[in-house]
Amino acid sequence: NMRRLSEEKKKFDEKTLHEKGIAEEVSRHIDGIKIVIAKKAGEGDVLYGSVTPADIADALAERGIEVDRRRIELAEPIKRLGEHTVHVRLHRDVVAELAVEVQPLAPATA
Repeated sequence: NMRRLSEEKKKFDEKTLHEKGIAEEVSRHIDGIKIVIAKKAGEGDVLYGSVTPADIADALAERGIEVDRRRIELAEPIKRLGEHTVHVRLHRDVVAELAVEVQPLAPATA
């Protein structure tokens, strides 16, 4: 039993190390990038709605970076125009930081 437990722990450690390596690779792609999201805004630069982790994950996917929306950490949804810093927890030990710029949606021309 001790040998089996030791082997399972070794496999778990290898798997965790592999996952951390993948997370660090994705982190290098995310760190320091700036994504732009356009939303409808009213007076005082307040959005009609908010920018959610799903919006940020979609914007990253457009750049070819797949991130689960549950890994994107927002203290609260973004409700104002401007630049905001967002953290993405890719692994227990790996956190990437990116800038999200929220711009007003250009009115449609008819």
